Amino acid sequence: MEDIVALGRRGAALSNSLRQSRGELESALLIERGTQRFADRLEERLARTEAQKARALVLVGSLQQEVTQVCGQLELAQGQLARLTAPKPGIARRLFKALGRAQG
Repeated sequence: MEDIVALGRRGAALSNSLRQSRGELESALLIERGTQRFADRLEERLARTEAQKARALVLVGSLQQEVTQVCGQLELAQGQLARLTAPKPGIARRLFKALGRAQG
């Protein structure tokens, strides 16, 4: 569960970083308008930012699948544990009967 919270924080940080990067790129466009060098740098930076976003989305999806699997395993383990620890119906009655017969 902590991994999901940390992942959410990381996703928010990446989103904020993406917004900040886009804002910086827009400002740079106003300053260096018309130059091919600027256009090349802008495209490279946007591609890197989009690649980071894509990697983050893949990571989120992977972690969601892992959480789903772990939850399934946990439910299975809890069911098995419940079957192991659950008393059989009537066991106390049978035990008392057996003790009563042994003493009587």
